[in-house]
Amino acid sequence: MIVGRTLLPPLVWAAILVAPAAPAAAQYGMAPPPPPPQNIPRNDAQPNANAPLTPATPAELQAAAACLVGRNPAAADALFATAPYSAAERQQAVRLLSEMQRCLHQRTPIATSAVLVRSAFAEIVYEARFTAPQANRSPALAAKPLLQPALAANSADAAALAPEYSLAECTAAQHPELIIGLLQTEPLTPGAQTAFQALNPAFAGCVAPGARISVDGRTIRGILAESLYRWSVVQRDGPASPWAAPAATAAAAAH
Repeated sequence: MIVGRTLLPPLVWAAILVAPAAPAAAQYGMAPPPPPPQNIPRNDAQPNANAPLTPATPAELQAAAACLVGRNPAAADALFATAPYSAAERQQAVRLLSEMQRCLHQRTPIATSAVLVRSAFAEIVYEARFTAPQANRSPALAAKPLLQPALAANSADAAALAPEYSLAECTAAQHPELIIGLLQTEPLTPGAQTAFQALNPAFAGCVAPGARISVDGRTIRGILAESLYRWSVVQRDGPASPWAAPAATAAAAAH
Protein backbone atom coordinates (compact mmCIF):
# COMPACT_ATOMS: atom_id res chain seq x y z
CA MET A 1 0.00 0.00 0.00
CA ILE A 2 1.34 3.39 -0.98
CA VAL A 3 0.89 6.12 1.61
CA GLY A 4 1.88 9.77 1.44
CA ARG A 5 2.09 10.03 -2.33
CA THR A 6 2.51 13.82 -2.28
CA LEU A 7 5.96 15.40 -2.22
CA LEU A 8 7.42 15.54 1.25
CA PRO A 9 6.80 18.88 2.98
CA PRO A 10 9.76 21.27 3.05
CA LEU A 11 9.27 22.30 6.67
CA VAL A 12 11.12 19.22 7.93
CA TRP A 13 14.12 19.67 5.67
CA ALA A 14 17.60 20.32 7.02
CA ALA A 15 19.33 23.27 5.37
CA ILE A 16 22.86 23.12 4.04
CA LEU A 17 24.45 26.55 4.19
CA VAL A 18 27.73 26.68 2.30
CA ALA A 19 30.02 29.51 3.34
CA PRO A 20 33.49 30.20 1.89
CA ALA A 21 35.32 29.68 5.19
CA ALA A 22 33.34 26.82 6.70
CA PRO A 23 32.22 23.34 5.66
CA ALA A 24 28.60 22.66 4.88
CA ALA A 25 26.39 21.81 7.83
CA ALA A 26 23.81 19.08 7.33
CA GLN A 27 21.88 16.61 9.43
CA TYR A 28 18.96 14.24 9.07
CA GLY A 29 15.58 15.84 9.62
CA MET A 30 12.81 14.38 11.72
CA ALA A 31 9.92 13.02 9.71
CA PRO A 32 6.40 14.15 10.62
CA PRO A 33 3.62 11.62 11.28
CA PRO A 34 2.71 9.71 8.10
CA PRO A 35 -0.18 11.15 6.07
CA PRO A 36 -3.44 9.23 5.76
CA PRO A 37 -3.06 6.06 3.68
CA GLN A 38 -3.91 6.26 0.01
CA ASN A 39 -5.75 3.05 -0.67
CA ILE A 40 -4.58 0.91 -3.56
CA PRO A 41 -7.20 -1.49 -4.97
CA ARG A 42 -6.15 -5.07 -4.44
CA ASN A 43 -7.60 -8.31 -5.75
CA ASP A 44 -6.61 -10.41 -2.77
CA ALA A 45 -8.48 -10.22 0.50
CA GLN A 46 -6.49 -8.80 3.40
CA PRO A 47 -7.00 -9.75 7.05
CA ASN A 48 -7.94 -6.92 9.39
CA ALA A 49 -8.47 -4.61 6.43
CA ASN A 50 -9.62 -1.78 8.70
CA ALA A 51 -6.65 -2.01 11.08
CA PRO A 52 -4.20 0.92 10.89
CA LEU A 53 -0.94 0.14 9.12
CA THR A 54 2.45 1.11 10.46
CA PRO A 55 4.76 2.48 7.74
CA ALA A 56 7.63 0.13 6.97
CA THR A 57 11.06 1.16 8.21
CA PRO A 58 13.93 1.69 5.74
CA ALA A 59 15.52 -1.53 6.97
CA GLU A 60 12.29 -3.46 6.38
CA LEU A 61 11.96 -2.05 2.88
CA GLN A 62 15.55 -2.95 2.09
CA ALA A 63 15.02 -6.50 3.33
CA ALA A 64 11.96 -6.87 1.09
CA ALA A 65 13.80 -5.34 -1.86
CA ALA A 66 16.77 -7.66 -1.31
CA CYS A 67 14.42 -10.64 -1.25
CA LEU A 68 12.88 -9.68 -4.57
CA VAL A 69 16.16 -8.76 -6.27
CA GLY A 70 17.61 -12.05 -5.08
CA ARG A 71 14.88 -13.84 -7.02
CA ASN A 72 14.75 -11.47 -9.98
CA PRO A 73 17.80 -9.21 -10.45
CA ALA A 74 15.92 -7.07 -12.99
CA ALA A 75 12.86 -6.56 -10.77
CA ALA A 76 13.41 -2.82 -10.30
CA ASP A 77 14.65 -1.92 -13.77
CA ALA A 78 11.22 -0.71 -14.88
CA LEU A 79 11.00 1.47 -11.76
CA PHE A 80 14.38 3.08 -12.48
CA ALA A 81 13.19 3.87 -16.01
CA THR A 82 10.46 6.13 -14.62
CA ALA A 83 10.77 9.76 -13.54
CA PRO A 84 10.68 10.46 -9.79
CA TYR A 85 7.28 11.59 -8.50
CA SER A 86 5.55 10.60 -11.74
CA ALA A 87 2.41 8.54 -12.23
CA ALA A 88 4.55 5.87 -13.89
CA GLU A 89 6.78 5.67 -10.81
CA ARG A 90 3.78 5.16 -8.57
CA GLN A 91 2.45 2.41 -10.84
CA GLN A 92 5.75 0.55 -10.70
CA ALA A 93 6.02 1.02 -6.93
CA VAL A 94 2.57 -0.47 -6.40
CA ARG A 95 3.55 -3.48 -8.53
CA LEU A 96 6.78 -3.96 -6.63
CA LEU A 97 5.12 -3.68 -3.22
CA SER A 98 2.83 -6.57 -4.10
CA GLU A 99 5.80 -8.64 -5.25
CA MET A 100 7.83 -7.70 -2.17
CA GLN A 101 4.99 -8.80 0.08
CA ARG A 102 4.73 -12.16 -1.68
CA CYS A 103 8.50 -12.63 -1.56
CA LEU A 104 8.44 -12.27 2.23
CA HIS A 105 5.29 -14.45 2.52
CA GLN A 106 3.77 -11.54 4.38
CA ARG A 107 -0.01 -11.23 4.70
CA THR A 108 -0.07 -7.68 6.01
CA PRO A 109 0.30 -5.03 3.27
CA ILE A 110 3.51 -3.03 3.24
CA ALA A 111 2.72 0.64 3.89
CA THR A 112 5.15 3.19 2.50
CA SER A 113 5.60 5.79 -0.26
CA ALA A 114 6.75 5.36 -3.83
CA VAL A 115 9.87 7.43 -3.24
CA LEU A 116 10.95 5.17 -0.35
CA VAL A 117 10.37 2.04 -2.43
CA ARG A 118 12.63 3.56 -5.05
CA SER A 119 15.23 4.41 -2.42
CA ALA A 120 15.32 0.87 -1.06
CA PHE A 121 15.80 -0.68 -4.48
CA ALA A 122 18.47 1.87 -5.41
CA GLU A 123 20.66 0.68 -2.54
CA ILE A 124 20.03 -3.01 -3.06
CA VAL A 125 20.53 -2.95 -6.83
CA TYR A 126 23.68 -0.84 -6.62
CA GLU A 127 25.23 -3.22 -4.10
CA ALA A 128 24.19 -6.25 -6.16
CA ARG A 129 25.60 -4.95 -9.44
CA PHE A 130 28.69 -3.08 -8.28
CA THR A 131 30.80 -4.98 -5.79
CA ALA A 132 33.64 -2.47 -6.19
CA PRO A 133 33.68 1.27 -6.99
CA GLN A 134 33.44 2.00 -10.69
CA ALA A 135 36.37 3.93 -12.17
CA ASN A 136 35.85 7.26 -13.94
CA ARG A 137 35.86 7.18 -17.71
CA SER A 138 38.34 9.26 -19.66
CA PRO A 139 37.28 11.52 -21.20
CA ALA A 140 34.70 12.31 -18.55
CA LEU A 141 31.15 11.12 -19.11
CA ALA A 142 28.32 12.38 -16.91
CA ALA A 143 24.91 10.88 -16.23
CA LYS A 144 21.72 12.60 -17.29
CA PRO A 145 19.79 14.36 -14.52
CA LEU A 146 17.54 11.98 -12.61
CA LEU A 147 14.80 14.44 -11.73
CA GLN A 148 12.48 15.48 -14.58
CA PRO A 149 9.99 17.96 -13.12
CA ALA A 150 7.94 18.10 -16.33
CA LEU A 151 7.06 14.41 -15.86
CA ALA A 152 6.17 14.68 -12.18
CA ALA A 153 2.58 14.62 -10.97
CA ASN A 154 3.21 18.07 -9.48
CA SER A 155 5.87 19.70 -11.60
CA ALA A 156 6.17 22.85 -9.49
CA ASP A 157 6.85 20.92 -6.28
CA ALA A 158 9.25 18.60 -8.10
CA ALA A 159 11.16 21.54 -9.54
CA ALA A 160 11.80 22.77 -6.00
CA LEU A 161 13.74 19.55 -5.38
CA ALA A 162 16.11 20.08 -8.31
CA PRO A 163 18.98 21.52 -6.19
CA GLU A 164 18.88 18.47 -3.91
CA TYR A 165 19.09 16.09 -6.87
CA SER A 166 21.87 18.13 -8.47
CA LEU A 167 23.80 18.01 -5.20
CA ALA A 168 23.50 14.21 -5.10
CA GLU A 169 24.55 13.83 -8.74
CA CYS A 170 27.59 16.06 -8.27
CA THR A 171 28.59 14.15 -5.14
CA ALA A 172 28.22 10.80 -6.91
CA ALA A 173 30.55 11.94 -9.68
CA GLN A 174 33.10 13.67 -7.46
CA HIS A 175 33.14 11.49 -4.33
CA PRO A 176 31.46 8.13 -4.95
CA GLU A 177 33.49 6.58 -2.12
CA LEU A 178 31.71 8.75 0.44
CA ILE A 179 28.28 7.63 -0.75
CA ILE A 180 29.47 4.03 -0.67
CA GLY A 181 30.51 4.59 2.94
CA LEU A 182 27.03 5.85 3.75
CA LEU A 183 25.35 2.88 2.04
CA GLN A 184 27.47 0.48 4.06
CA THR A 185 25.73 1.65 7.24
CA GLU A 186 22.30 0.68 8.50
CA PRO A 187 19.72 3.43 7.93
CA LEU A 188 18.81 5.69 10.85
CA THR A 189 21.73 4.59 13.03
CA PRO A 190 24.55 6.61 14.61
CA GLY A 191 26.89 5.10 12.02
CA ALA A 192 24.68 6.41 9.22
CA GLN A 193 24.66 9.85 10.82
CA THR A 194 28.46 9.87 11.02
CA ALA A 195 28.79 8.74 7.41
CA PHE A 196 26.36 11.42 6.31
CA GLN A 197 28.29 14.12 8.16
CA ALA A 198 31.43 12.94 6.35
CA LEU A 199 29.74 14.04 3.11
CA ASN A 200 29.70 17.69 4.18
CA PRO A 201 33.01 18.67 2.51
CA ALA A 202 31.83 17.01 -0.71
CA PHE A 203 28.54 18.88 -0.53
CA ALA A 204 30.45 22.13 -0.02
CA GLY A 205 32.42 21.50 -3.18
CA CYS A 206 29.26 20.95 -5.21
CA VAL A 207 27.51 24.26 -4.55
CA ALA A 208 28.45 27.88 -4.97
CA PRO A 209 29.85 29.65 -1.89
CA GLY A 210 27.05 31.19 0.13
CA ALA A 211 24.34 29.06 -1.49
CA ARG A 212 21.64 27.45 0.64
CA ILE A 213 20.26 24.04 -0.30
CA SER A 214 17.61 22.11 1.61
CA VAL A 215 17.80 18.34 1.74
CA ASP A 216 15.16 16.00 3.10
CA GLY A 217 16.59 13.68 5.72
CA ARG A 218 14.09 10.97 4.81
CA THR A 219 14.98 10.80 1.13
CA ILE A 220 18.50 12.13 0.57
CA ARG A 221 20.08 8.72 1.19
CA GLY A 222 17.99 7.17 -1.56
CA ILE A 223 18.70 10.03 -3.96
CA LEU A 224 22.43 9.64 -3.31
CA ALA A 225 22.15 5.87 -3.83
CA GLU A 226 20.34 6.15 -7.16
CA SER A 227 22.65 8.94 -8.34
CA LEU A 228 25.62 6.71 -7.55
CA TYR A 229 23.99 3.76 -9.32
CA ARG A 230 23.23 5.75 -12.48
CA TRP A 231 26.69 7.32 -12.53
CA SER A 232 28.31 3.89 -12.10
CA VAL A 233 26.26 2.41 -14.95
CA VAL A 234 27.33 5.27 -17.23
CA GLN A 235 31.01 4.80 -16.31
CA ARG A 236 30.72 1.06 -16.97
CA ASP A 237 28.70 1.16 -20.20
CA GLY A 238 29.87 4.45 -21.68
CA PRO A 239 27.92 6.47 -24.25
CA ALA A 240 25.78 3.41 -25.02
CA SER A 241 24.06 3.78 -21.64
CA PRO A 242 20.60 5.35 -21.91
CA TRP A 243 21.56 7.43 -18.86
CA ALA A 244 24.70 8.90 -20.45
CA ALA A 245 24.61 12.65 -20.90
CA PRO A 246 25.57 14.21 -24.25
CA ALA A 247 29.28 14.77 -24.67
CA ALA A 248 28.94 18.55 -24.33
CA THR A 249 27.17 18.13 -20.99
CA ALA A 250 29.84 15.75 -19.76
CA ALA A 251 32.61 18.15 -20.75
CA ALA A 252 30.92 21.00 -18.89
CA ALA A 253 30.50 18.83 -15.77
CA ALA A 254 34.22 18.09 -15.76
CA HIS A 255 35.12 21.77 -15.34
